[in-house]
Amino acid sequence: MKKFVLVANSTIDETAAYYADNDIHCASLSFTIDGLTVKEDFGATLPFHDFFEKLRAGKTSVTSQAQVGDYLGFFRSACEQGLDVVYLGFSSGLSGSFDAGCIAAREVAAEFPERAIRCVDSLAAAGGECILVEEARRLRDLGKTADECAEAIEALRLHVVHLVTVDDLNHLWRGGRVSRTSAVLGTLVGIKPVIYLDNSGKLQVCHKVRGRKPSLEYLADELLRQLDEREAALRSAGNEAEAQRVREQTVRISHGDCEADAEYLADHLRARGVSNIAIRMIDTVIGSHTGPGVIALFGVGNERRAF
Repeated sequence: MKKFVLVANSTIDETAAYYADNDIHCASLSFTIDGLTVKEDFGATLPFHDFFEKLRAGKTSVTSQAQVGDYLGFFRSACEQGLDVVYLGFSSGLSGSFDAGCIAAREVAAEFPERAIRCVDSLAAAGGECILVEEARRLRDLGKTADECAEAIEALRLHVVHLVTVDDLNHLWRGGRVSRTSAVLGTLVGIKPVIYLDNSGKLQVCHKVRGRKPSLEYLADELLRQLDEREAALRSAGNEAEAQRVREQTVRISHGDCEADAEYLADHLRARGVSNIAIRMIDTVIGSHTGPGVIALFGVGNERRAF
């Protein structure tokens, strides 16, 4: 019997069916584009391809965080059923959604002092966030407590590697990640930035590669290096079971309406021995800031760092 209810945000690059099939409650973020405001519903209102086509046509998408009221409903319902709560939130370095969940948790905890409501900042996004949600789901289904789950996720989160490249630097410029001069010059000469998520859950530009395919290969090489380092560290510590899980894990690729590039990256990884790969479309809120053509690669490695 489950001991807690799992709540996540809509930013994990999964489908509505995923949340329903795995009994995960979703606190959705929102976006507004071309006069239409949508509470993220995984392409039901505005299909992903249509959304990215609007961005390609020059439309701007403005995003909004998840609302306190949504969390209040999830948390109260769980507590009324006599269950604890684990809320695993979108990185606080990228959104105020996690803080909104914490506000709701404090209010409901005062009403149900006998219940545990654990809010865990994933310091992650997209497929990296999904890796942590999947682990939380696994622990819930094993019968772990809310405290045990939260502690395990907090121990794992800084091992979740996020490697990202974009096809159009102008979206990063509008988001303040690169200068306008860098965006213009980089676009002219085919420079593709490599971005990672640091230990504060914030995006950092850390490398530049000339050409699209070389940038995708660079992502693969860096993740494989991280997997090798984590496996070696675990074996050195005598943890053979966890070392084996490194090679068996599902590596995730998210893309901004550029499936052929995602498949190219997946093929490059398969050729290097990675067998479990999940490819998903990146969600509309994150896609609002990265633009079409974004490719993001995620896996559990040794540590997050600039390289």
